[in-house]
Amino acid sequence: MRNRLFDQLHCLVRVVALLLLFICSGLKANTRILEIPLALSADTRSEFATQIQLLSSGRLVVEILLNPNPAGHGFLSASIIRPDRSEAARKEAAGAFRLEYHATEPEIDQLVSRGALSWTVKVKQGSAPAGDVAGRLRITVPATPRQLVDTQFTLLGSGNAQEIPFVVPAPGKIQVTTSWETDATAAGTTQPVPLTLSLSHPGLAQTHARRQSRSPQRIEHQVREEELNAGSRWSSRIQNNSPVKVKGSIQVIFVPAL
Repeated sequence: MRNRLFDQLHCLVRVVALLLLFICSGLKANTRILEIPLALSADTRSEFATQIQLLSSGRLVVEILLNPNPAGHGFLSASIIRPDRSEAARKEAAGAFRLEYHATEPEIDQLVSRGALSWTVKVKQGSAPAGDVAGRLRITVPATPRQLVDTQFTLLGSGNAQEIPFVVPAPGKIQVTTSWETDATAAGTTQPVPLTLSLSHPGLAQTHARRQSRSPQRIEHQVREEELNAGSRWSSRIQNNSPVKVKGSIQVIFVPAL
């Protein structure tokens, strides 16, 4: 009986451990970590500032990691500043500490729609200066995927096509996924028909990905900084060359570069 109970307990521990590993892996996969050298002089006006791009909602974490300094017992102040220069979070403490801010999805959507991507992290001497300090700044930035398009389409056939424009806010991966079926009310075959899905940049007059197949279908492209220099507007095109009417849906997901 004891052996059976021990086996059950051991199995439960393994399941919990695997679940925690899965959760931690998922969190790590949807974040990027920046490590930046940090140094401040004893001058009360001394400060350090760096900018980051925030494209996804989630927890923004700033960690102040300091080298040993026996002579320094004062305070440092850290703040997170939005693109509009309003302060999102602030903390003052002695020694190493962390500052967190949870950016909501509506907040990020509003800022990204205006092209306001750059947030500022600032560290300076506090109310009781800490003297000369050195160390590093560790910033954990959320990088969860963003949905740029989720829409329905109807294609009558014989070359009928639909263009779906969207804006790519920064370098990263575009994933275009679509699925469809023949219209049950349309005359003709009810067998699955192939469609042509493509992804292009109007500013470059170039098609970056194209595929023809039956439903479902998916194409991807890694957007580079130099491509965005030619414009942030992109377009996905779905075309039906068969004589059969089809109905479907298309989604475009943007995954920020890590």
